[in-house]
Amino acid sequence: MFLERGAAELNRNAPAFFAAASDVGEALEHQGVSRQSLIFRAGDDGSVLLSAPASTMRVEIDGVPISEDMRGTPIAFDRTRLRRGVVLRLGGSVLLCLGYIGIGSAGQGGSALVGVSPAMTRVRAAIAQVAATDMPTLILGETGTGKELVAQAIHAASARSHRMLVSVNMAALNESLAAADLFGANKGAYTGAQVAREGYFAEADGGTLFLDEIGDTPAAVQPMLLRALETGEYRPLGSARNARADVRLIAATDRDLSTPGFNQPLLRRLEAFVIAMPPLRERRQDIGVLIVQLLQRWQGSDAAPVELPGSVVQALCLYDWPGNVRQLAHVLRRLSLATQVQEWPDMQALLPPPVPAPVSLSVPAMDAGPAATAAPAVRYRSPSRVGEHDVIAALEAHQWCVRKAAEHLCVSRASFYVLLDASPSIRRADDIPLDEIRRAVAQAPDDPGHWASQLRTPRESLRRRVRQLGLAKRL
Repeated sequence: MFLERGAAELNRNAPAFFAAASDVGEALEHQGVSRQSLIFRAGDDGSVLLSAPASTMRVEIDGVPISEDMRGTPIAFDRTRLRRGVVLRLGGSVLLCLGYIGIGSAGQGGSALVGVSPAMTRVRAAIAQVAATDMPTLILGETGTGKELVAQAIHAASARSHRMLVSVNMAALNESLAAADLFGANKGAYTGAQVAREGYFAEADGGTLFLDEIGDTPAAVQPMLLRALETGEYRPLGSARNARADVRLIAATDRDLSTPGFNQPLLRRLEAFVIAMPPLRERRQDIGVLIVQLLQRWQGSDAAPVELPGSVVQALCLYDWPGNVRQLAHVLRRLSLATQVQEWPDMQALLPPPVPAPVSLSVPAMDAGPAATAAPAVRYRSPSRVGEHDVIAALEAHQWCVRKAAEHLCVSRASFYVLLDASPSIRRADDIPLDEIRRAVAQAPDDPGHWASQLRTPRESLRRRVRQLGLAKRL
């Protein structure tokens, strides 16, 4: 069901619902759904208004039943809530997700990166874009979001797909032998080197090298990686001459690399192309699709479909998933086993409350005394742990100033720009129609913060465009 400007109705017989990649629509035709319609109306500000019918049908919104006195009264959902996805449960059995979907989201082909959300549509588009190049690529995202799947998809869609994809977990490398693991070593190069060995760079020659957990790379190896990226050359341990490898490098991390502990020139090279993986809690629209895909993965072709109770599916859709898709897969595997005996585990024990995010700043103790004169150290947050609503709230709090908003969220400026690019709600100043800019400037000729808030675009870039257009005398 798609809702544009205007209204749409949902009842037992209408509208037609389409499965992903299908052009055959069917009505819900479920006894738990009333013949009287739920009415959805689109607001001018991107919100959606829902009016429930005065029927006996139970209607729950994100797990909370609506009361009788709320029936017929429009219930509003703003952009932030719609981006996450609003879970509706009708008649105790039918679950729907109200939210945005990406353009072309049905065309997922055989990709393991399934999803109908705008975020996953952008990820698949970014993969298609960068796969046609040999640019170094940095994949950012929390644990379990599918970073390695992205690396595999880039390699599979590239001209190197007929060669090897070599995956390396940088966190698992022995610090003293990391250089030998990556670049190889001659016989006798170190104690125990009885024979010459080939490194991962040589193994991936002509193909793709995926360095997972790049933030855990030993400091001594980071300059070597930078040289290999810049020149294609490296020197095996104990060798008197350089070697070359034609390698396309992809890296991934769940950490913020814009810290003194990571080689910043190396980071600049890795950031040639950045793909930010959204956390599952920010794309509830995809949970139903993922449930179907993951359950089908474990079923044989002749097996009966796994049927989960509505209350169980609702709990899965409402959970915040700190472990993201990987955690969802583990939980579903356990539930699929439970279907064999029809004894459901305690969902509260199966889905424990997520651990709160760590404090972003390290502040000295109040009783530290005169000796504690050093400035408090800033602990940067991973950009993958910053939601879109956090970004917008920080911009609003600081009149859409990028520098102040990034400092407020404790992320680097470079990482903050990645978050800006990933947000569908934040506009590029160069893309805003001239008439809109003129109206905003006319409302407050000397207040760039007001313009930026009205147009939902970073203040710095908007000021530059206003200056270029000659719309303001003083800036």
